[in-house]
Amino acid sequence: MVVAATVLGSPIGPAARALVTWRLESGRVVADGGAPVDALPVGSLQKPFVAKAWATAHPGAIPPTLTCDSKSGCWRRSGHGIVDLTRATVVSCNAYFRELARDTPPSTIAATLRAAGFLTPTTPSIDAAIGLDPEVTISPGSLLLAYDRLVREPWSAGEPVRRSLLAGLRESALDGTARGIESWGYWAKTGTVTALDGAPAATSGWAVAVDDSGWGVLGLLPRGTGRDAARALAEPMARLRPLGRRGAVGATVAAPRSAKAVEAGAPVRVSLFDTLRPARVQAQLVGDAPALSSRGYEGPGAKVDLRAGDVLGAGLWDLILPDLRVERRIQGEVRAVSHAGGGLSVIASVDRREYVDGVLLAELPGRLGAVREALAAAVLRFVDLGPRHEGFDFCDTTHCAWFVGRGPRVSWLGPTEGVPSRSERRPLSNEEWLRATALAKEEGPSHWTAHCGGAPLSPHALWGNGDRRVTPCPRHAGTTGRPWRRTWSRAEVDRAFGPDVEDITIDWPDGVWSLVLVTPSGRHGLLYDQAHRALASAAGWSALPSPADRVTRVADGWMGEGVGLGHRVGVCLGE
Repeated sequence: MVVAATVLGSPIGPAARALVTWRLESGRVVADGGAPVDALPVGSLQKPFVAKAWATAHPGAIPPTLTCDSKSGCWRRSGHGIVDLTRATVVSCNAYFRELARDTPPSTIAATLRAAGFLTPTTPSIDAAIGLDPEVTISPGSLLLAYDRLVREPWSAGEPVRRSLLAGLRESALDGTARGIESWGYWAKTGTVTALDGAPAATSGWAVAVDDSGWGVLGLLPRGTGRDAARALAEPMARLRPLGRRGAVGATVAAPRSAKAVEAGAPVRVSLFDTLRPARVQAQLVGDAPALSSRGYEGPGAKVDLRAGDVLGAGLWDLILPDLRVERRIQGEVRAVSHAGGGLSVIASVDRREYVDGVLLAELPGRLGAVREALAAAVLRFVDLGPRHEGFDFCDTTHCAWFVGRGPRVSWLGPTEGVPSRSERRPLSNEEWLRATALAKEEGPSHWTAHCGGAPLSPHALWGNGDRRVTPCPRHAGTTGRPWRRTWSRAEVDRAFGPDVEDITIDWPDGVWSLVLVTPSGRHGLLYDQAHRALASAAGWSALPSPADRVTRVADGWMGEGVGLGHRVGVCLGE
């Protein structure tokens, strides 16, 4: 993601180290005092416009899917796994956008960049097109306006491509390179360039965030990366736009990055107890064999109070949260890291079959039959899509996949109150595993839901990724099932979204479900994952069981109504 050359003569002086910002308000750009106005290189912030150029050159075409691995020459040495346009935008994959640029005439790229306000050569190189060479520049004000147009104006050619791109910008703000902004309801992107003050072996970071009310902010951190700039933007965004502040709810794990991607044979790295952020975690070795740890060898039955930085080698471990009376058994390696929101996070590295069995125990406790193999195949396809988090691959909640290791399975009554079930663990037999792995190689869904409610949705309806295929449910076709009703008090809404919410409604812009918050500054749409996690922090994990069909005002808040459980996409696991 870092450009390859120094920009000499930049207006960013050697003494400038603090974040510099530009804001878009009512169509006008307002800059910090002393903020540069000259054209500057912005690195990966160019990539969305490369996607627009590709769409212009390939009307009606679907953007490619490719594998970014250790041979792809991406900024992440191990690669990003299988990526499409949405995922490549989330992780800012150089290999993917190089491929788009390579497959687009340079003249089309140049024309698209110029139309957005960039200064570019007539025939920019591939690296220059995607922001890895500083010969393409733009003024900060023009860049902020270009992003505002990007999210608000349809493309005359390739509108489905734009929707896939926007889904990636949404997810980037939630779990991608721009997640440090710690706010809901934004499209966001980051970029890293060689230090604009000419300092050797240093970088400058950019971050941009815009919402659907016409407000946006662009930040430049003279010394840092794009991720650093996103984190630096969190404070001014919280001050200027307090609505949607994620705070501890969206805090992410500051974990060391592994050199391994989720490739065949590589372990799957799962963050455990992430929403609980426990202050104390004990690990007890189960079985007769010792295991190596960062503190030395641990004997059978040994109990360890984990501290940040501890690593427990491969073994069968019982992880115990004494303060919450929660425990979980894991077969694999365990690493403890500090959680950015306080407390500990535990990263378990397990093999693929162990991961699949851990999802089966969570989603289909005690169930037998073909639906288990269908779910196992969907989990394997999901893993092959690549990591969804930085520092680990997946979380253990329904944001990624509900995973409980070897159990026990816990039914959550509230944000921090759970009851273990007596569900019997039934791992896949060798025959089931072989059938599931063969099925996973065929075309099929990579997601699943607890109950479709008789109204299954497409991936596009939930995530705006352009995939409008709906997986039919043979058990609930044409019927309405599992109706639900939830009331969110005024106090819960304030805790989840901030005190400025005047009304809540449901909308389907471009066929994508959106929980719309009406505020004095405008309307702010949240995707289901964003709305679910925000409400979960204030009213419990079941506060929004599935995408609501309607929301109405009641005496002390709002009432949501819908059908089904989960996001209603993919294989239906309901009875």
